[in-house]
Amino acid sequence: MNVRVVWIGVALLLLILALSTGGALYYRLFLGLLAVPALGFLASVLSARRVEGGVQRLTAYLQVGDDLEERIVLQNTHWWPKLLLEVQHDTQPFGRAGRITTLWPYGSAVWTTSSHCERRGIYQFGELEITSRDPFGLFSRTMRLGRPQTALIYPATVDLSSFFVLSGRGWTEGIVRGRTFTPSAIASGVREYTSHDAVSRVHWPATAHAGRLMVKEFDREPSGPADAVWVVLDLDERVQAGEGSESSVEYGVTTAASVAKRFLDSGRNVGAVFSGREQLIIPAATGITQLGRIFQALALIEPGDAGGVQETSDAVKNELSTGASIVLITAAPASAVSSAVDTLRATGAAVVPVLIDAPSFTGRRNAASGLEAYVIRMGDEIGRRLDYHSAPASLALPAHEVESVAR
Repeated sequence: MNVRVVWIGVALLLLILALSTGGALYYRLFLGLLAVPALGFLASVLSARRVEGGVQRLTAYLQVGDDLEERIVLQNTHWWPKLLLEVQHDTQPFGRAGRITTLWPYGSAVWTTSSHCERRGIYQFGELEITSRDPFGLFSRTMRLGRPQTALIYPATVDLSSFFVLSGRGWTEGIVRGRTFTPSAIASGVREYTSHDAVSRVHWPATAHAGRLMVKEFDREPSGPADAVWVVLDLDERVQAGEGSESSVEYGVTTAASVAKRFLDSGRNVGAVFSGREQLIIPAATGITQLGRIFQALALIEPGDAGGVQETSDAVKNELSTGASIVLITAAPASAVSSAVDTLRATGAAVVPVLIDAPSFTGRRNAASGLEAYVIRMGDEIGRRLDYHSAPASLALPAHEVESVAR
């Protein structure tokens, strides 16, 4: 029962008894009871004054599978003790965690919390909700300390030191047709000006001829150097299965992150094409900065309808340069993947298909297909499934080439 309701009931009873009997005791008790809320209100006000605090993230790098540690600090800068403060830290996606603490005059409280990172994405933290109550439980005050902060939880990765790819034959030429918003060395045509175009792109002769502003369009240049490795992830929502960490989406994301890390760690140029709710192209580059770009994209990507495996393959064709290798990761049916692989191999690139067996995430098993590919099913160790010792014949590297790449 609500404390205020009880208090009001008792006060009314004492008032009725005092008025009906005229007893001095009942009047004293009634007046004393009236003093209780005044003292309680004053106590709740003082308990909420001059409290400082915040949240400090101790784990600098967040990745699925790691433990997140946070330090919560509260300090009383007032002479009035803060008794039994309720402290709540609301985070996403970890939920709400709290505790009750007391701050003595000019004292402080510090404690550390730990949470397990189970899924990738945006992590929101930083604000504390502090509730102070009077000793009688009649009044409460809530305040917020700290400031909202965000961080990314990156996808999990596994060791793929035994995963290798063949190099492409390099049939593509120096320039590949395809429109781009970035100025390049080749202007292929003109179109009407829009509000999003820079003035520097205005083609003045065409403008004078047409009587309205016209801008130049440019051909896309290959964004990757020779022998770049392209990580292609197809997250077409129509072919995904499973939920949470045990889903074809998360297995695909983990595989893509692991492949990118494996080749960037070895000094290779790595590019990426990801297709989910939207299609994202990350030009090939090397180094830790490139790893950060790819991990950030994979931390946020969600399945969607931006295109299937064929559309995703068509997008990567415009990025290929001499000697490219492609790791195509998809949960699409083998028949659709086979067609996309043929399209990519026609450019001279070496293609390594990695099939995420979507039916296995619903308790079924996909029928065997004629496509030679790495296959990952629910419950598989990704590192073991992508070991070159178990590679299909058409994807296997000669022993001397494996030793050369490993060195």
